[in-house]
Amino acid sequence: MKTIHLPNLKSIAYCLLAVALSATLHACDNEDDVTEIFADKTWKLTRLTNEGGKGQFYSGLWSSEQEAENSQEALKQAGNFTLIFNLAEANGETIGTCEARGIRASINDASVSVDGKKHTLTISGKVSGSETDKLARAFLNGLLNVYKYEGDSQSMTLYFKDGNITRVMGFKAQ
Repeated sequence: MKTIHLPNLKSIAYCLLAVALSATLHACDNEDDVTEIFADKTWKLTRLTNEGGKGQFYSGLWSSEQEAENSQEALKQAGNFTLIFNLAEANGETIGTCEARGIRASINDASVSVDGKKHTLTISGKVSGSETDKLARAFLNGLLNVYKYEGDSQSMTLYFKDGNITRVMGFKAQ
């Protein structure tokens, strides 16, 4: 008669536990690949609204329909309402610079710091030029007040404070 050896039940349980722990620990890594999200692309503004807002733009941004139409036409133009990051990782931090362009004004060589674990983003710089378009002013001023980001390599949302109101800017990679 042939004897069949069955694996030890305790060994099987340990193996299953090791696989489950490995998968769980891997799933807990919520750190973004910051370089993949921010580097080597131009971001184009697609919306600027209140957090939780349904519209493309927040209510009260413009004083007239003509202002709104002019801004939206300028938004369609290549090179307007764009954001470009130049980042590198050093000593566990992701830092660098960014350039942003409204219509007639821009932010050049602004300092940037990104934390992929906390999903925080800060941009420190100055607006150069005189911007008269209300959407472009809100875009540039919002960038200088950003505190948080969400997104991936194709779309990104930046959160910023405008007084007591949290606003969001949506971007698509070009």
